Amino acid sequence: MTTTQLSIVQSPTTGVSTRVEGWECGLVTPEIVWKGVIGAVRAVIAGDDQRELIKITVGGDVLSDHAVMPAPDGSESPDEWLTRMQQKFGAETPILLYARELPTHERSLFDLLVSAFGRPVFEEHGLVRGNIDIEVFLGEYRATPGGIHREQCGNSHFVLQGRKYMHFWHGEDWIPKTAGWRAAEGDNAIDPEEYLPSLQVPEVVDCGTSLIASAGEFFTWDPGTWHVAETVGPAFAVNIARYTRSFIPGEGTYPFAAEPDGRVSIEWLEGYRDFLGGGADLALALAAASAYGLAGADPECKETTDPRRVAVSSHARRLWHETRGSVQVAAHGRSGVFSASVLPWLVGLADLPYGAECEVPVDPDTRALARFLVENNSLRAVQGLV
Repeated sequence: MTTTQLSIVQSPTTGVSTRVEGWECGLVTPEIVWKGVIGAVRAVIAGDDQRELIKITVGGDVLSDHAVMPAPDGSESPDEWLTRMQQKFGAETPILLYARELPTHERSLFDLLVSAFGRPVFEEHGLVRGNIDIEVFLGEYRATPGGIHREQCGNSHFVLQGRKYMHFWHGEDWIPKTAGWRAAEGDNAIDPEEYLPSLQVPEVVDCGTSLIASAGEFFTWDPGTWHVAETVGPAFAVNIARYTRSFIPGEGTYPFAAEPDGRVSIEWLEGYRDFLGGGADLALALAAASAYGLAGADPECKETTDPRRVAVSSHARRLWHETRGSVQVAAHGRSGVFSASVLPWLVGLADLPYGAECEVPVDPDTRALARFLVENNSLRAVQGLV
């Protein structure tokens, strides 16, 4: 039976801030992640390249030719793309495809990440003030382009295919006084990143910690941790970068706090709204929390008929808070206001396991809520009105 939620397999490094652990989730495959890459490729070809959605590095050069990108019709697999590149530029040439903002170009990937990774990853590490980026690293290379660097984000780096090392260093005492520092530049620098371009990994590897992960394992590290990757043959990985806007671990995070039935207190919601800043209101804050701060493409338009019977299609909590006879409900990044009369049915959904079905009461308020949850992929319609 295919597993629908991420399961973490503990290792000797579990509990350490920089670690490798095992992971299992049958729905998270190279193919579904690759759909996000292809969506980003299409966006770049269509002219949306201001944020460097796709960056292909060959040797020391960044290539902008659309011809070297994966086929935008999705006819080329990750292995086929890398083989084509190695045939063109040489098997010994370091090659890396980097892609970002994948859920904003593939709704199915967004829904999968919110459902499968929400509780074990996003809730565990807390909500962040900055953005959450979903990135792909595909290729064969001796060091991440740019070399040893650090970012203002915590990372969970899942290896989908192949093997790779991650070399880590903590603090700054190990950095030679003669080393040059460089801050990231360009539109891709959402939050400050710092590089040590003059340092070669072999020169300082003994000052840090080197970990290796294979397919089915993942790295975790805190904001501000110096690191660089090195593949062992071809490797394909997806990274969850949680931007805290601080190099200091623990800063820029807000604890996720919801009851088992999805209820959040007004005090917690107001605190999260204030934490986000930028003019966010309570509805926007609740919507953001329901997707753990992850941004995604708009859901596909579905038939607007009211469902009579639904099935639970997401592990993510359906968040809500009650105020003045109404209830604000949020799921998978969207929120809506409904009559408080829907609460018994909404609360009952929390007791149902993934895939379980239930009837929708006939009253129009509950039918409206069920339609909202189906449209946003928290539930799946099993039977609509005839």
